[in-house]
This record gives sequence, C-alpha cells and structure tokens, in this order.
Amino acid sequence: MASLKHIVAKNQLKNSKRFVLFLVLVLVLFFAAAIALRFYVFEPLRINDSSMFPKFKERDILWVCKYQECIDQIKNGDYVWAQMRNKESLVRRVLAMPGEKVKFYDNGKVRVRNKSKNLSGEEVFIETRKISVPKKGDTLYINKLNDVEQDYAINILIEQGIPFFIKTSLWQGERELPIDMLGASKLGNRQVSLQEVDMLPWQDRHLLELQVFQREVGNTPIRIKREFFNKTDSSLIEKVVTEDDYYFLISENLKHSPDSRELGYFSKAQLQGRFVESPNHLIEKAKPYLGRAYGFIKDLIDLSGAN
Repeated sequence: MASLKHIVAKNQLKNSKRFVLFLVLVLVLFFAAAIALRFYVFEPLRINDSSMFPKFKERDILWVCKYQECIDQIKNGDYVWAQMRNKESLVRRVLAMPGEKVKFYDNGKVRVRNKSKNLSGEEVFIETRKISVPKKGDTLYINKLNDVEQDYAINILIEQGIPFFIKTSLWQGERELPIDMLGASKLGNRQVSLQEVDMLPWQDRHLLELQVFQREVGNTPIRIKREFFNKTDSSLIEKVVTEDDYYFLISENLKHSPDSRELGYFSKAQLQGRFVESPNHLIEKAKPYLGRAYGFIKDLIDLSGAN
C-alpha cells in the first residue's frame, strides 16, 4: 500500500498547474496524432459514379489507407485509389500485379494467374491480346511489343521524360505499301487523317488494317508498323527500362468506365491508397502501442508523485 506521504504528494501533483499543463500537452499530442491519421494515413472517398457497381454503389463512402506500408502491401484483388495522368483520381481493382501476364479474349473472357473468368460488358478488346505487366527494372523491347503494349509503352516514355516521335509505315508481309492508302479509310463516318495515325489507339489501327486488307489483293494480312525515335538526336528507340512497378487496374462495371484497358498500366507512384473495410482493424493494431503510452504516462505521474 502506498505511503501516506506518497498519496499526499500525488494529490498535490494532480492539483498543481504543472499537472494541468501536462494533461493539456497530452491532449494536444493525441489531437495532433488524430489529425495526422486523418490527413496522412486515412482518407474517406466518395464514389461519384457507377464504375465499381455492384461492389460499391454511387455515393458510397470508402476508407483508404494512404500510409506507404499499405501501398507496399497491395495485392491482387485489392481496391486501390489511383491518380490518372490528368490528375483526376479513381478507385479500381487490381487485376494483375507487376511481372504478371493478362490475356484478354475477344469473347469477353480474361485469363490471369492461370485462371479464366468471364468479364460481363467487356467490349474494348475486339481481338484477343496477351499483355505483360512490367515491373521495375524490366527492359521493354519496342519492336517485340504487340500493338496494345506499344500503346501502353507510350505512357511509360512520357512518364520517364523521354522525348519521342513516331514514324508509321504500312506493310503486307515483307512488302511496304504506300502510307497514303490509310487516307482512303474511315473511322465511323469520318475520313482518317494521316497526321493522326501515329497516335491512334490500337483498336482504330486494327480497323484501318482490316479496311486496307479488303481493298488489297492477296491473303497476307495488312500490318501498321510504328517506330519510335528520340526527338533529341532522332535515334531509334529500341528499348526502354522501366523505373517503377506497374499494375493493371480494372473497373467492376466495364462499360464506359476508364481503366487500364484504355489508360494503360498504372505505376506504383500513381497509387494513392488501398481500400480498407474500416480503419477499426488498424486502430486495433495500434491499441497495444496506445496502452504502452498510457502506462508510460501513468508511471510518469506516479514517479513525479513519489518524488
């Protein structure tokens, strides 16, 4: 049992200005910690469209963890908050991780990690394509990439600050055709301009190839070939080494919802946070540390009272 002297000293401490100031300091520290959690760790997000339905409804509030450890632990199937290159943000699901391969079929199926599933509403892939998601340090050889991967590689060149321009040519087997033949083609109801061909998305280029094939004699497929050159010295860009990990993100409501199918890979630097069911489970993890802090404060008060 504590001595009478100890009890008296402790009561005197509780009624002293020093103790009051100490409590104020503790409250300020806890308040600052709560503010830090709100602005630097957790962020409530509101879903403003139906892109993630039925997982999330429009106007739903999601909690995301922005702490670097949360981002480092992102895995397949996680829902992440990502920033697009135009600085707008979106919430999407991780379909494939760095170093994985994804195969989209023209019948709406997708194959990843040796498992196939149907994607209801998938209309972007008008032909079957296999896509390799690059990881940090991978070397991408431009002439070995398919048309989809080349579109995605353009974003990587831009991100890494590599100035480039594209030279487009038209081929049937080993025979080069006049590029002007593309000018007789249409996309929708409009005539194609040769000035836009270099940066057309792969689906449009594929439709142009089919139109030229219908007009040209022979059974050999038509191929639009693109070469990338450095604007600085006009040298051919044969390869690019990736400086970050990349992820393939996909929406739940696939129609009219932008994701990696059209936007390309998302770099790790673009990932702003990972969805958590609620911050409660992380608070539970923090409880032992809060208990230790409380014990430390209590011991400090007892020690001050004893002296």
